[in-house]
Amino acid sequence: MFALIKELTELIGPVGQEQIVLDRVEALWREQGLAVRRTRTGNLLAETGGEGPRVLLVAHADELCYLVRAIHPDGFLWLANGQAWTRTTSLRNAFTIGQRVQVLARSGAIPGVIAATTGHLASLALPELNELTWRDFWVDTGLSQEELSARGVTPGTRVVWDATTERFGPHVVGKALDDRVLLAVMTELARRVPAAERRCRLALAASVQEEIGIIGASALGAYSGADGDFDAALVLEIGLAGDIPGVQEDMMPLRLGGGPALVHKDALVHYDHRVTAALEQAAAEAQIVIQHAVFGSFGSDGAALMRADIPTALLAFPARYTHTPFETGHLGDIEALVEWLAAFVRDADRLLGGVGIPRA
Repeated sequence: MFALIKELTELIGPVGQEQIVLDRVEALWREQGLAVRRTRTGNLLAETGGEGPRVLLVAHADELCYLVRAIHPDGFLWLANGQAWTRTTSLRNAFTIGQRVQVLARSGAIPGVIAATTGHLASLALPELNELTWRDFWVDTGLSQEELSARGVTPGTRVVWDATTERFGPHVVGKALDDRVLLAVMTELARRVPAAERRCRLALAASVQEEIGIIGASALGAYSGADGDFDAALVLEIGLAGDIPGVQEDMMPLRLGGGPALVHKDALVHYDHRVTAALEQAAAEAQIVIQHAVFGSFGSDGAALMRADIPTALLAFPARYTHTPFETGHLGDIEALVEWLAAFVRDADRLLGGVGIPRA
């Protein structure tokens, strides 16, 4: 699966500008013979066939980004956060300084680097930082204000990480593992488990604008197709591994290589206990080792689906360094997630029927 993960994670698809990713995923799904459509907000939805309860699998297509806030007279680009806006940003986000980026100008991508006053000049001219503000770093493209304007850079232009996806032993490292790895997982699941083997009417969705407030999933929650409403939804996400220095196990017990995770609660919602129990049963019967988690400071598309009265569960692969250009996961955990989902959809009618999921 690494080749597909590398392809999808390296695509450019910031919040609100996911078209390149959606086009590629649509092509992959159509190659498998799936019936694909777009919702009006841009979500990609595929019906894969099967018999039984109607189950939706969701992963989001967007990746974290910055936006150009303003252009300095000398051509430097001041940034705004792509998620929310505050005067300061945590010093723990200082890893952004020095990272290569692409500025998505209307005429095409422009390379740049997130820069700050450093080294000899910093010690000479500036006090030590006690906080990091949005005026302490900027993007340097080497172009003047006039050249940037001519290329189509304005306030609102997206800025994304410029990073490749690589293998470090059993690990995969790169940008946008959140959530492109899960788009690869869904694509591989549809390939491995043909419609005749599915005991559910399976739908796949690539949602938009998850990172700014689960916008696409809110639209999906209101969607009802010819096959009726969704009986259950499984949201697929990146997870939070705590197996790094300085993080105690009682804060986040997930670790890379320990298996995919069943998430019982995050900062937005308690996930449906019946669907969660069905997934735990599927893993046990298939002898797939899983981990369990409660996530704080984390939300997913699942909250929007639960608000839309769709019983929803959250599955994740553990990852280190989330929301960075060096997110790190374990290929074994990702493969196990595919196998877990395959076991579930092959027996979803019995598993969901046994925990009282209503039929459409």
